[in-house]
Amino acid sequence: MSLRYLSAIALAAGLLVPVAACAQQNPAPAQAQQTEPQRGPDAAASAHHHRAGLRQALKRLNLSDDQRRQIAGIMKQTRAANQNADQPTRRANMKQMRAQINGVLTADQQTQLRRTLHAMHRANAGAPANPS
Repeated sequence: MSLRYLSAIALAAGLLVPVAACAQQNPAPAQAQQTEPQRGPDAAASAHHHRAGLRQALKRLNLSDDQRRQIAGIMKQTRAANQNADQPTRRANMKQMRAQINGVLTADQQTQLRRTLHAMHRANAGAPANPS
């Protein structure tokens, strides 16, 4: 096995645990009608792991210094916007962040990022990643 394959497996395992923890913490339907949903201590950890996966994928793109600065600013802005936001807002903010990051990347980098994230997702789901 290659080091790259083992790294992908380790990353997937690290991402799987917070996802499972978040799934177990979803409130029951009766609790979901509360005015402000309670955020458990694992919510920040889960978001951190998702950003860590994106950061890991971005590191593989050979970004220029200017691209790194722009992307860091986009991620910082999104973190600030998500700090006290509800789940639908956080999802919308993450979608907007991905679009902004894609706007900073070249077409080749966008393709490579999409492939890397897809491979990470497949590894997380237990399917063998395509080494292309």
